[in-house]
Amino acid sequence: MNHMPMYSVNHVSIPRLFQKALPIAMLLALSNVSYAEESFRKEKHNKQQLINSAEQNVFQQYGISEETLKLGLSSISSKEQQVERVKRTLEIGDKVKKSDVFLVQSIDTRGNIDLRIKYDQSNLDDSENVIETIEQITKTEYRLRSYMESYDKSSVIVDEISDNEVEISFNYSKYGLPQDIAYFRFMRVKLTVLNGVATKMVMTNSKSFEFEGFRVQRYSQEVELTTLVNGQTVIKNKIIEATGNQGQKKASYYATIEPVAFYDDEFGVLVFDEESLKIVSDPRIREEKVDLDRLFPLMSDLVRQQGIDVPLPYGFSVAYRNQDMDVGFNSFDIMGVNLDEWFDPSSSIGTVNAESYTFRADVNILPFWNVYGFVGKVEMDAVVDAQYTGKLKDVLKDKLGVIGGGLACGLLESQGADLCSPGRVQVPLHLDYDLAGIGTTLSVGYKEFFASVTTTYSSTKLDGQEDWGDGILTVQPMLGYQFLDYRAQVFVGAEYQGLQSRMTGNLGDVLGIGQDFTYDVDVEIKEWAYLIGFNKQIGRNLNLTGIYNKGESRSSFTLNFGYHF
Repeated sequence: MNHMPMYSVNHVSIPRLFQKALPIAMLLALSNVSYAEESFRKEKHNKQQLINSAEQNVFQQYGISEETLKLGLSSISSKEQQVERVKRTLEIGDKVKKSDVFLVQSIDTRGNIDLRIKYDQSNLDDSENVIETIEQITKTEYRLRSYMESYDKSSVIVDEISDNEVEISFNYSKYGLPQDIAYFRFMRVKLTVLNGVATKMVMTNSKSFEFEGFRVQRYSQEVELTTLVNGQTVIKNKIIEATGNQGQKKASYYATIEPVAFYDDEFGVLVFDEESLKIVSDPRIREEKVDLDRLFPLMSDLVRQQGIDVPLPYGFSVAYRNQDMDVGFNSFDIMGVNLDEWFDPSSSIGTVNAESYTFRADVNILPFWNVYGFVGKVEMDAVVDAQYTGKLKDVLKDKLGVIGGGLACGLLESQGADLCSPGRVQVPLHLDYDLAGIGTTLSVGYKEFFASVTTTYSSTKLDGQEDWGDGILTVQPMLGYQFLDYRAQVFVGAEYQGLQSRMTGNLGDVLGIGQDFTYDVDVEIKEWAYLIGFNKQIGRNLNLTGIYNKGESRSSFTLNFGYHF
């Protein structure tokens, strides 16, 4: 923003002629200042437009296509039929694991990629599920194709080494990568362009991160590029080197990816490595298909292209919740008898502790829409602390007269049952329930900030009973902040529990008198409570969530441990 200069004039005794000239001089001066300021503003605006234009078009200016940029993250192309050879060596302490496999990629007429891993079992380490590891790496590269545009434009630096050589450096945006491959945000990329042709991309890290099961301190990825006769830029050679530690053990990783052959409709087969092509063409070699595309979440590719993280679609979790609640009363109706004259509802209170254990299964239908169902158990311990009114004294007097009623009250008191005097009565209760429910979560996010609303509908059934009780609606609106480098979130919000003001039910013959114990109680419950919580992602698939609730009439804490795939 441009700021106009500030001027002030001190009033002093000056000649009349100067007083007349002063306004004209000030007008000319301010006109020149305004003109200069406007010129400066336009010049700065034009320069900023040039800068913005350069940031947006710097790669196009040097003849670098979007497909070429994607090769820095992924060797999987949506235009090529190809065969690659991947060799890996993972060394942790004194243990060394090696593998040698081929990746065969074909494209159908609709642009769908079919990817298969071909391998000789003798070239795989028996102590490692190499195929699963290669499959995960391949899926990651497939996903990374959609994130190449998520670089930080403000980090782009162009260094013209000579008339025919240029180096373009940039960082990836920390907002545009999924959490499980977020370590790419620590990378600095240097792209070398010779005579308008991209020849090499070098990627190095600025911070440590988790990779291949160990903590990487130094990471280097060098990609040599070449151009085919059809004009397509492809990977000539890709080398990844990483060193770090796993606990107290030193760890290192070395991998090479080299093309074996490319298949072109016009130019036929372009062979880079005849010997490798013979090996991969052997019908005795084993093959595994990589499932690249998944049904859920729907619209995931569209969302990824906007630089938004897409969650893993399926999940299971277990949760434990402990809730304490104070319940006020307005009326008592037990087994069809109104007891308000015997027990004062306004002076009575119920203290409830409920522990629940649930198992949940969920799926992300859309990247921002999750649905789930759950089953579980609830153990409830309650104590009803009721204010007894001493009503029996009036009843005995009505039936036996004043003297007879007094004698009866005295007799009861001598037996340790003072039922003619007001007092407090505590009634303990332990109940076990089955629990079932469904729910959904809607969420949105912007950079480090996010918001979500979770709605759950659940119902309980008392052990030994066949009928399910009335459903309970729970709503949790939340606002949160995520620490991108640590894959952790903190959030605050509120929780609504739609408990009904009347609690009715049938506990069966809990008193052992051959008659069901029914109740109809009018209660006072505060429906809203505040909440605060955290979520920590552990590795690729695990996450731990904790929530604490506090309201006027209840408090609770919840722990949830989940697995997504």
